[in-house]
Amino acid sequence: MFLSIHTRAALTAGLLAGCAVLLVPGLTKANAQDLAASAPAAAAQPRPGYVVFFEQSGTELSPTAADTIRLAARKARANKATLVRLVGSTGYAEAVKAELVRQGVQPTSIVLVGRDDSSPIVRASSGVAEPINRRVLIAF
Repeated sequence: MFLSIHTRAALTAGLLAGCAVLLVPGLTKANAQDLAASAPAAAAQPRPGYVVFFEQSGTELSPTAADTIRLAARKARANKATLVRLVGSTGYAEAVKAELVRQGVQPTSIVLVGRDDSSPIVRASSGVAEPINRRVLIAF
């Protein structure tokens, strides 16, 4: 199945936020809105979270990734977050942690939750690195 990068990003954000994502052929936007409206109220409340994506190789932050981290740091400081979870591959999570600390988030409040490559969001053919799988979720 081919999914555009925008669709993949939306699916990623939903999955990482703990939402169930349905891919149903022929499902219209109106049908999806009806389903969402009938869901329990608690399920409609998204958990705060930011997803930082990384380029092809290395842990260097792109300008977009740095902006995402800056927004998350601002929100964490404003909310006086005592726990900031970083979920992702260790190398990527360490890069995000370093930038969060640089942006004023207390290092003692940051917890890394490592994830390996055994459960990617998008399975790619062997030897091909799927860009959407190189990510870190920031949640508090």
